[in-house]
Amino acid sequence: MPRSEIGGVSSPGTRVVIVDDHPIVRDALACLLGESPELQIVGVTASIRETLPLVERTTPDLLLVDLSLEDGSGIELARALRRSRLKTRVLIITGFRDEFAAAEALSVGVHGYILKEQPTADLLVAIDTVARGGRYISPLMASRMRTDTAHGSEDRLLARLSRREREIFRLVVAGSGSKEIATRLFISVKTVDTHRTNINRKLGVRTTASLIRFAAAHGIAIAPRASSEDTDLIDPAPPPPVIPSV
Repeated sequence: MPRSEIGGVSSPGTRVVIVDDHPIVRDALACLLGESPELQIVGVTASIRETLPLVERTTPDLLLVDLSLEDGSGIELARALRRSRLKTRVLIITGFRDEFAAAEALSVGVHGYILKEQPTADLLVAIDTVARGGRYISPLMASRMRTDTAHGSEDRLLARLSRREREIFRLVVAGSGSKEIATRLFISVKTVDTHRTNINRKLGVRTTASLIRFAAAHGIAIAPRASSEDTDLIDPAPPPPVIPSV
């Protein structure tokens, strides 16, 4: 099934657009949900860029959105929809058991969060619940989110990052640029930029500003940017010896 608007359909039911960057998953969902007489698949897409104009044209009731897309994340798509004031509701479907991504999604206005490992019956319940104005959260994710609320910590929030990525995350949020970080950590700028790309992908953000908002929203304490005196990692060279005149 091509990524497109599906025309020529006049059956009643909840109007759904499926957004997933994997063709097999996208088409399987369209075939599966298309069998329900209560659902109408009006389009399938793989990116934010494709989805926004499609939503404006077709005004679907619900977006079924993967967390990871070709040009961003389902969370970013939800933010864009919120800014546009479109009334389409959003249900995230993902294979990641990531309670922090779930919390972030709900904070930007997503109406539901379901795991791909759940049975089809759960997906149909989630779609119906969200389409009727309710909110659906995977029971497993709801339990993990409650646990994190009670016992959460900064270290747990950043657990998905490697040690080096956590180090770079803190420096970026504190205001350091790639060159400064490279100098401080004795690595190349290219390596820093690769780590920054991976950090953004793992945390579901795209820009440094979004990364800073992520840190602020989750109460991550960031040390103030160090002064040049604090960041000197190499002892200054001793003064040259004084050579007596002859």
